[in-house]
Amino acid sequence: MNKHTKTEGIILKRINLNDADQILTVLTKDIGKVCVHAKGCRRTKSKFCGKLDLLYKIKFTSFKGRNLEYLNEVEPIHNWEFHKADLRTQSILFYIAELTHRLIQDEQQIDGVYELAVDTLNQIDSENEKSELVLYAFTIKLLGLLGFMAPWNKCARSNKELDLSEPLFLSLQDGSVVRSGYNSPSDPRLTPPLIKWVNFMQKYPFPAIAKVAPNKGEKIQVWHLIKMMLENLLNYSIKSEEFLKMVS
Repeated sequence: MNKHTKTEGIILKRINLNDADQILTVLTKDIGKVCVHAKGCRRTKSKFCGKLDLLYKIKFTSFKGRNLEYLNEVEPIHNWEFHKADLRTQSILFYIAELTHRLIQDEQQIDGVYELAVDTLNQIDSENEKSELVLYAFTIKLLGLLGFMAPWNKCARSNKELDLSEPLFLSLQDGSVVRSGYNSPSDPRLTPPLIKWVNFMQKYPFPAIAKVAPNKGEKIQVWHLIKMMLENLLNYSIKSEEFLKMVS
């Protein structure tokens, strides 16, 4: 980061430091994921008080210290008021924040990720009864943007359009669909409904996805797929998943 930085972002994580400070992890619009030290922000008379809640969208300026980036000024752009949401929706939001933090490296700027996060939060805010479906779509779209999941409209090895009547498999190596003969013995077989759902979520925006209604079995398949891919990518589980299970 430059010595002085001015940008906007979404707060993904807060860690308390001593009695008054916090370290914030922020997904920014133009410089990737960054960490900033908010000195004194937990004091009631702090100029930052009430402006740094989780998933707040903020404009901020910071400056480079000897070892850390320090928050200088902050202005909330949007507060989605998710504290008013039900526990199920809140658990999904915690999961989204943690997953984004875990998958993106510090100062890693990936085109489309910030816009995806904003669209996701807007969609949950407008239709929180569909927040579970939005979570699935968000994860699939995020994995695609980060290069961990290939488009599911063709076989990644033969480059041929998929024939859903033949055996098709998930390559955990790159998150792609492969035909029989291109798969490894450990690659799980995919069902046609699952392939259709994932391809639909990859291609279409959230308002279109929110209009459809997968049955319980299809949702279970999508969630199982997401968990398999994340377990293959991450060294340990998403902590927020425990909260997600408790309120399911």
